[in-house]
Amino acid sequence: MSEFGNLLIAGISTGAIYAVFALCLTMLFRTSAVLNLAVGDFAMLGALGVDWLVHSGGLPLVPAIAGDLAAIALFAYLYDFLVLRTALEGSRAREAILVVFFFTFSLSLFIQGVAQQMFGTDVHSAPAVWPGPALRVGQLNIQRPAVILVCLAVLIGAGFASYLRFSLIGKAMAACGDNSMGAQIVGIKQPNYRRWTFVAMAVLAAIFGIVESPMTGYVYNSGGSLGLLGLIAAAFAGFTKPSRAVVAGLSIGVAEAMLGGYVSSQYQDTLLFGVLVALILVRPQLLGEASPVAA
Repeated sequence: MSEFGNLLIAGISTGAIYAVFALCLTMLFRTSAVLNLAVGDFAMLGALGVDWLVHSGGLPLVPAIAGDLAAIALFAYLYDFLVLRTALEGSRAREAILVVFFFTFSLSLFIQGVAQQMFGTDVHSAPAVWPGPALRVGQLNIQRPAVILVCLAVLIGAGFASYLRFSLIGKAMAACGDNSMGAQIVGIKQPNYRRWTFVAMAVLAAIFGIVESPMTGYVYNSGGSLGLLGLIAAAFAGFTKPSRAVVAGLSIGVAEAMLGGYVSSQYQDTLLFGVLVALILVRPQLLGEASPVAA
C-alpha cells in the first residue's frame, strides 16, 4: 500500500507540471488559436537562469527569481512583437495552424540552442523555494516542491477557468479564440490579448520550472519532452478548457508513475505514449470538439 501511495504522490507531483504546461497552451490557444510549442523551454529557462544567477552571479534567491522572470517576460514580449505580430497580423498575416507551429517550434529550437551555449549540457536546478527534507505522512514521502506545484496547479487552473467564464475581460479573451473576426468587428483587440497572454504564460511556465527543478533537475533540452506531454494534456482539454487541462495533466503524470512502478521504469515513456495513442484511437472524442488535433 505504501508503494502505491508513494507512486501516486510522485505521479501527481510530475503531473502538476504537465498540468501547468497544458494550462499555458490552453489559455493562449483559447485567446488567439496559437499553440506555443516552446512552453517547456520557458520552464527550462526559469530553472537554469535562476541557478546561474545564484551560483555564478552571486545573487540571493529572491532577486535572482525576479531578474530571471523579468528577462523571460521581456524576451517573450519581444518575440511576440517582432515575430508573431508579423506572422499573424497585417497584410502578410498567415493564420494556418502549421504556420503558427513553425514559428513556435523555431522558438523552441532557438531557446535550446542559446541555453546550450550559456549553461552547457550538465544538469542544473534552481535552489529550493521551500528547502528541507521530504514531508512524511505515515509511510508516504512528499517532496516539498510537489506540495507547492500541486496546490498552484489546482488553484491557477480553477482561477483561469473562472476568469474566462465570469469576468468581462475573460469573456473577451474567449471571444477572440471562438471567432477572431467577430471579436474585431465588435472592437475587441485580439493582438493585445494574445501578446500579454503569451508573456504571462511564458512567465507562469518559468515559475513552475523554478519550483519543480529541485526534484528532477533540468538540462538545456529538458523542455521538449515535458512540453510534449503538456501538449497532449491540452489536447484532451480541447485546447479550450483550463480546468480540464489540469485534470488531464495530473492524470498523465499518475499514469506515467504507475507504468514505471508496476510495469517497467526503463520503458515507461514508451508505454505511456502507447497507452495515450491507444486511448485516442479508441475514443477520439476525448480530445474535445475544439481541438485542432481532433479536427
